[in-house]
Amino acid sequence: MQKVAVKLIFLLVHLSLGWTSEKHSVVVSPGNPLKLAIDSTPFVKINDGYYYFGAERVNWYIGYENCRKLGAELVTFETAEEFDAISGYLKGKGERTEHWTSGNDLGKTGKHNWFSNAQPIDIKKWAPRQPDNAGGKEHCIHLGYIYKDSTDIQLNDRPCSNDGNSLFKYVCEAPKQETISILVWK
Repeated sequence: MQKVAVKLIFLLVHLSLGWTSEKHSVVVSPGNPLKLAIDSTPFVKINDGYYYFGAERVNWYIGYENCRKLGAELVTFETAEEFDAISGYLKGKGERTEHWTSGNDLGKTGKHNWFSNAQPIDIKKWAPRQPDNAGGKEHCIHLGYIYKDSTDIQLNDRPCSNDGNSLFKYVCEAPKQETISILVWK
C-alpha cells in the first residue's frame, strides 16, 4: 500500500509540474529524520518501534488477523533488546497476562520462526524447558510469566487454537516508518 501511495504522489508531482524538462527527485528515508509530529494512535512508541497491545483474549490466528486489520503484524523480536523493551513496558503497566507473538513452528515442528519475516527465533528468552510441544500440539509462541513462580517474562509454546487455556492478549508491531521527500527545481 505504501509503494502505491509513493507512486501516486510521484505521479501527482509530475502532473503538477507538467511534462517539462524540470528536474525533481524523490527520496525515501528510513524513520522520521525530521522528527515530524505524527499521530501514531493506536500504537505506542517504544524505542524505535510502534506497538499495539490487544486487550481481548483470543487464539493466535485471531490475534494475527486483528494485527493485520491495523496494517501491522504480530510482534517479531529481532533482538533481545527489543524483547526487553516490550517486557519492560508490560512490567511497568503491571501486566501479568500472556501475549501472542508471531513466533511459531507451523511450517515444520521443532523449527521455530518468526511468522512475519521467516527468521529463526534466536533470542535466548525461552522459559526453562521450553519450547516443549507438550502433547504434540503446541506450535504458537507467546510471552508472559510462564510458570506460577516465574519472576520474569519469557517465551513459551502453546496450542494456536482450539484450547481454552490458550486464549491470550497479543502484541502487534507496526511497519517501520519511512519519510518521503520530494525536491523540485524550477
